[in-house]
Amino acid sequence: MDELVAVAEEAEKTPAQVAINWLLQKPGVTAPIIGTRTMEQLENNLGAAGWSLTAEQMERLDRASALPVSYPYDAAAENQQRAGRDYE
Repeated sequence: MDELVAVAEEAEKTPAQVAINWLLQKPGVTAPIIGTRTMEQLENNLGAAGWSLTAEQMERLDRASALPVSYPYDAAAENQQRAGRDYE
């Protein structure tokens, strides 16, 4: 969360806008699902479109959100993740 808030401050956007924009820039994500209860939340979430995070900001968010590979996954997957490659 700390990294998300830091990137949001840099981008002058809300954390929700940054999180949705980050998802929009991920190659495997075709349509992030947003859930809103109010018009204010909808308008805020729609503010995630029309701009892009920098490559450095994307990398920071990727690093902050990376999950460790745990048992029973093999050591090769963990080594790939440590090397910075996506495990697909």
